[in-house]
Amino acid sequence: MKIHRPLASRLILLLPLLLLLSACAIPAPACDQNAIRYPAGEKLGPSPLRLGVIDASPRFTDVLPESLRASQASLAVLDDVRWGYIEPNAPAGDHHDYRWNAPAIALDDRVAAYQKAGFELVMVLRAWNPWARSQGPQGGQAAVTASTPPRADYLDDYAAWVQAVVERYDADGVNDSPALVDVNGDGNPDPVRYFQIETDATTGVWWQGASPETTAAEYVTLLRTAATGARAASPDARIILAGATAADMLDRWPAPAELEDVVTSVNPAVCGAITAFQQIAAATDAYDIIALHSMADYSGLATLADWSATVAGPDKPVWLMGATSAPALTADPQLISVTPRYPSQGEALWRSLEDASAPEHALTERWYRAEQARLAFKKWVMAAASGFDAIIMAYEQDRPAYQNPAFGLRDLAFQGMLGEPGDGPPEKRPVIYALAMAQAQLGGYESVQKLTGFDENTFVYEFRVEDQPVYALWFDDGVARAPTDAPASHTIHLLTPDPQLLMFTTPTRPGQTSPDVNILHPVDGVVTLTLTETPIVIRGRIAPRPPQRLFLPLLR
Repeated sequence: MKIHRPLASRLILLLPLLLLLSACAIPAPACDQNAIRYPAGEKLGPSPLRLGVIDASPRFTDVLPESLRASQASLAVLDDVRWGYIEPNAPAGDHHDYRWNAPAIALDDRVAAYQKAGFELVMVLRAWNPWARSQGPQGGQAAVTASTPPRADYLDDYAAWVQAVVERYDADGVNDSPALVDVNGDGNPDPVRYFQIETDATTGVWWQGASPETTAAEYVTLLRTAATGARAASPDARIILAGATAADMLDRWPAPAELEDVVTSVNPAVCGAITAFQQIAAATDAYDIIALHSMADYSGLATLADWSATVAGPDKPVWLMGATSAPALTADPQLISVTPRYPSQGEALWRSLEDASAPEHALTERWYRAEQARLAFKKWVMAAASGFDAIIMAYEQDRPAYQNPAFGLRDLAFQGMLGEPGDGPPEKRPVIYALAMAQAQLGGYESVQKLTGFDENTFVYEFRVEDQPVYALWFDDGVARAPTDAPASHTIHLLTPDPQLLMFTTPTRPGQTSPDVNILHPVDGVVTLTLTETPIVIRGRIAPRPPQRLFLPLLR
């Protein structure tokens, strides 16, 4: 069973999207097609890539941090830090009652646990607050959890809350949390420096303004208010813009003309999200870093980087925040799905994954976790090659609530990089060790470039690590394969002046904790390799062998 993804099918696949959007009645930002700027061949500034993970709840802080640290990630995102959880009641005059370690948030406990594991922390601050909001959330997937603008008379209280958060965790010796830990070993507690304002400000799901026409402007007001409060507490605070969510519309390197055709044909909610991103990204004084969400294939990252640099310029650092690590089977969230990877068989695969009693469940689970490891490694490489400053992989655990089709988030349900904790630490799935391999072999690189001279479906990236070449390679013909399909493969020939090469293969098997390592011995300076969709790393010097010319004898 091979599932092809022809470009011509994009607009046909939009019909289910239109029906879903109509049913959900999500108050997406207003669309202005004439104002949209499409990718124009811009590049993000080169920067070493940092790897991060997400912690979305106060549960299992005794075991999750150390298990996630096995990925060799250096950043941990403390997600969903809600104003209303920390300050559940309106202030009495100038007195604010902040409950930093309330059970619903356990912020001090989370900070301590993840710092002890060696992470630098990022907090996602959300204005969600029932007593302060100007209106309740409207419909859609996140009806009870969407943030809305504070009432005008409570905006100063929101600023005070942001300032209090930053002050508590800035490690400057003033009103600091006793939970702060010395991470770098200098004898002093380490601060929290990174603060993202809201989760996503462009889809109408997690942030909802008073109207589609005002939602972007209201977010900018919130962003500037938060930035003022944060910077009043610490000049070292770095504000992260909650940017756009990128789904499969960007996959397989579409040309700008193709993107324009899709955006002008799809439901206005997609156009509205792009319009809103441009509007909020223009507020460059209010943020230091742009956060974008990668919810689909690794092949969309180059176009996403180009689009961000075109809109906001190449100098603002861009983080991939909450990048999915496993493939999208159902094309959820369908709000912005245009080119699903599994258009015909994805539903059956997802149901087999969901139902532990299904005959194909074990086979599908093994395949899915292997695909997760492959995709995460490729996203790491592509993020580095595209100039992103950080990639934060999602999630730490599966999200059972997202199995409910009403949420439109089924493809996020099984993204967990760890299993469910039992009597001891949770199972580390292969993706943890795939990311650890990327970090160990490619991390700290001085430069990265894609090599030419190979077949268009052969991907070869050269990293310079400690002034030595290290290569990441894989084959991808653009065909999505199911568990029972034979893997795609392609044979290549590499020239090398070295007597041997070291090859590391991405871990994909259950229980595998390190890459398979092989020594490659060239014959007459040539190594012949069969590449598959499982990425490999090669240490040593290589180059593509030029095509062999065919000489025919002259007939007399």
